[in-house]
Amino acid sequence: MKFTLFSPAAALLLTFVVPLSPFQTGSAAASGALDHLPVLAEVVPDAVNISPHVPNMGEHWANPADLPVGPVYCVIDGRVVCVEYMVDLEALNAGTDLVGLATGIESPAISHIDIEYKAEGIPPHPVPLYQIHIYFADMQTLAAF
Repeated sequence: MKFTLFSPAAALLLTFVVPLSPFQTGSAAASGALDHLPVLAEVVPDAVNISPHVPNMGEHWANPADLPVGPVYCVIDGRVVCVEYMVDLEALNAGTDLVGLATGIESPAISHIDIEYKAEGIPPHPVPLYQIHIYFADMQTLAAF
């Protein structure tokens, strides 16, 4: 006797009974933990995807004209969970002022800020740099995605 866990008919039925989003995982998504955050498509309609999902950050989206500095938008389930800027070490060493960096959005409350040094840079920008992440979701919520 042949045993099939899911028949095509069962899979079709589940499609209507249990709608799943590829970005919704864990209890945070189910509870609407990100619902208060801006929707990327509403604030930056010309943004393009520049990286796949990164744990605790989501996908990265940006307007190509704003790169490499940013803003870069970290997006989970269509919601902006952080805004990122990349600052070349050379610019910092030269004493370059970085003033008036726009977020492109009306900023929600800030949960925390991370500043990380990347000695090798990041593709496709392979120069030493700092990444500044301004998060609008707390670490526990982000860990659920």
